[in-house]
Amino acid sequence: MDIKEHLVSGNTENKQNHPWEYARRQVIYILLHKYLCTDDNNKSIIDVGCGDIFFLNGFYKKYSKYTPIAVDTAFDDNLTETIKANYPKLPVQLYSDVNDISNDTPTAQVVFLMDVIEHIADDVQFVRDLSKKHFVDDNTIFMITVPAFNSLYCSHDKWLGHYRRYSKQSLQKSVESAGLSIVDHGYFFSSLIIPRLIQKCMDKGNTNIKGIGNWNKGKFVSLLYKYILLCDFYLFRLFHLIGIDIPGLSTYSICKRQS
Repeated sequence: MDIKEHLVSGNTENKQNHPWEYARRQVIYILLHKYLCTDDNNKSIIDVGCGDIFFLNGFYKKYSKYTPIAVDTAFDDNLTETIKANYPKLPVQLYSDVNDISNDTPTAQVVFLMDVIEHIADDVQFVRDLSKKHFVDDNTIFMITVPAFNSLYCSHDKWLGHYRRYSKQSLQKSVESAGLSIVDHGYFFSSLIIPRLIQKCMDKGNTNIKGIGNWNKGKFVSLLYKYILLCDFYLFRLFHLIGIDIPGLSTYSICKRQS
């Protein structure tokens, strides 16, 4: 969850994460599985723009051999104390600036940029600089997700501080310009395109926006929404595997540094 959405109600404790977040986390597990190193424990996982660290906590539970590192410019003393209290079993290192990451940090197995670079004015330079950090080598995987299609940009994007949305092709252009080569890319959550189109058509510059920060529909409804989204992913993943990309509300690139 974006920190802005995390703080929306003023209550940062006992937050209920949105089913979209649970579904996206499972999607990332599936997309990354075959690219993860299994014979080297001296690696880190670095989540840049991590928000409330919900994703990183779940990923660490599944891949606990990696050292978890979380970076978000919104981190301050109060927020980091709250996050550590919410995730007491996660041995995470928290940084507010990627440049502060310790020099003895193990090389990153994965650098996550999950719905991050749309917040950056110069996304290409940001990714280029990140790829040259001391914790990145030629085997480091970059997992990048972004909201899809500028034509769907609306007041919610503006509220979140998005400079843009991406097509698969525009994301490819950005990451390749930054010095990364693409291993895999595509879309997910195609069923959300129509609701977003409706939202876009009804958008009148609404300023009373809370995003997903106040989700409180309960476990049953949350699970239902989660599995609907996962069925969406599995179905349209089949098309992707035979070379047909169906547009979705999110697009992703799995990349490595160009050697």
